[in-house]
Amino acid sequence: MTRKRCLPGLILLLCLAGCMPPGSGTGSPPPLARTALADGAVVVAGAEGYCIDPVTLSRRKDRDFAVIASCNILSGGTTGRVVAPVMITVTVGTLDPTPTLPAPAMLAQEAGQTLVRGDTRNGLVVAQLAGGGSDLLEGGDPRYWRGAFVQNGHMVGLALYAPQGSVLAGPDGAAMLRAVHEQIGRLSPSGLTQ
Repeated sequence: MTRKRCLPGLILLLCLAGCMPPGSGTGSPPPLARTALADGAVVVAGAEGYCIDPVTLSRRKDRDFAVIASCNILSGGTTGRVVAPVMITVTVGTLDPTPTLPAPAMLAQEAGQTLVRGDTRNGLVVAQLAGGGSDLLEGGDPRYWRGAFVQNGHMVGLALYAPQGSVLAGPDGAAMLRAVHEQIGRLSPSGLTQ
């Protein structure tokens, strides 16, 4: 098989299919342990064993974006321990003086999907959706998770995609989103006003 670079946003799909992951080719930037978005107001990092794909970073006027995946997969096996494959997207909106968290049903409605389960706890709303996960991720489980929370006046949206049958597409996905939420809260500046 010839070596080729996976496309951003399809990291997990292509890596599972045998493509060389981002960061594995010569000249590819290494995965990041963390990155600052929204002019430093939101510091994004994954749970232990998960990194940010630098190729996916996008900073725009209306939103910032990053993808979290296995450090081991992103580095082509050179760094990080082996962890369950998953792709988590992080979208950070613009500063809002009065941000309001959506209910789980609203997250499902916005995605045009059926809500399987959801809850709001410790400032994080999570929703497991019945379909749509395999639309982005070939070989992915149709079920996927969405989440939202407010960090320093910015709405942060999360989406978690996992392979077919993965425990992360099931109930364990909520725990993974909670771990990402906790990391971002711990690393981001506190009491920041912009």
